[in-house]
Amino acid sequence: MVIIDKLKSLFTVKNYSLSNTSSSKSWWKMMGFGSWGGYNQIHEKQLINEGYLSNEDVYAVIDKLVNTSSTIPLCLYVKKGDKWEKVEDENNDFLKLLSKPNQNQTLKEYRKEQYLNYLLTGDSFELKTSLIGFSYPTALNILPPQFVEIEVENTNRFFSPIKDYIFTYGGYREVYEAEKVMHVKILDPSYPSTQKGLSPLQPSYMALSTSNQVHKAEESMIENRGATGMISNNSEGYPMTEEERNEIDANFKGRIGGASNYNKMITVGSNVKFTSLGANPKDLMLTEIDLNKLRKFCNIYGLSSQLFNDPANKTFNNLGEAKKSLYTESAIPLAQTFVDNWNENLVPIFNKRDRKQYYIELDISEIEVLQKDKKQEAEKDKIVTESLLSVASMVSMNQLDRETAINILIHSQGLTREEAQMIVPTPKNINTNTNE
Repeated sequence: MVIIDKLKSLFTVKNYSLSNTSSSKSWWKMMGFGSWGGYNQIHEKQLINEGYLSNEDVYAVIDKLVNTSSTIPLCLYVKKGDKWEKVEDENNDFLKLLSKPNQNQTLKEYRKEQYLNYLLTGDSFELKTSLIGFSYPTALNILPPQFVEIEVENTNRFFSPIKDYIFTYGGYREVYEAEKVMHVKILDPSYPSTQKGLSPLQPSYMALSTSNQVHKAEESMIENRGATGMISNNSEGYPMTEEERNEIDANFKGRIGGASNYNKMITVGSNVKFTSLGANPKDLMLTEIDLNKLRKFCNIYGLSSQLFNDPANKTFNNLGEAKKSLYTESAIPLAQTFVDNWNENLVPIFNKRDRKQYYIELDISEIEVLQKDKKQEAEKDKIVTESLLSVASMVSMNQLDRETAINILIHSQGLTREEAQMIVPTPKNINTNTNE
């Protein structure tokens, strides 16, 4: 119940004075709110341990987004003439690399690790490795961001190029040249000297810390609460004997036990009093605080809390809209970030090697929740097309004058006059010979 005590103390005059501004920062730090009101960088390992590995809400939100993004198919295309054709030759080295980045991971496993690192730390590091004698990458491996340091050529220059990526894990240390590592990051506007990105959990660390304290408070309450109340003698004089206590306990349990007695009031003939012990989660507002934090984590990663059984969330009309938003607002943009990176860093290598033009693209045609909208759009387009053809046909058959038809299209379909004039034909009976 540490968090509850802290919240109560905020409103206790003796603990804080608005006039005592000189010690406000140290007071907040003492209360465990050291980063409130100012940027306090939290190390990646701490964010991972306190977030994804220790908080079920953070785990659920990120896991949902990672799993959804990693299932969106990737397609490799090659340009032939003026057209782009899908590469389906299993012997194509580029396609083999994309289908299985390394011998230990499938493409989906690899992408999940990519996205997970990026969402937790704000960074993703991919190592391009080649077999001896090969000039192109034959494998891709992910370097955990918390074990990577970035070295620039000149620390005194803001635009200094990156020289090396240093990977240290346990007793292992390896230095990789900049060209061998593909780095994707979320911009940190504080521009840290580490050259690393901003973890989404960094600005939400207060919510993460509070959420973890709420969970600890619930655990402590359940562990230490024990009995819910105490019956004692309400009269002055001698206290109850052990036999009297045992008799009251037995009678009390017998009368209140069972589902039929749930929330039932009972009366006793003895002169006793009942003292309630502890408090329930609802009284402490722990459930509301916990739910509020879940919504914040959803907001940070662009998901609707309705996907996580939030009954109070009325943002979406139905679950289908929430699922659609999961793709359009979060999953597809996340996957596209890494597709863009591969098009920028991998495609040129294989273009040069094969003397061809490649392109990687997401295939969203099989995402069920998005196809409903496409079907509706197709039906709308069909109706519009039929309307245009009908108006044009009426003009051709002299059932409608051309100027009226143009005005109909302008006002009903939102076309410009030039567009409407291109659609509406000139009536056949109009003589275009100006000499007659």
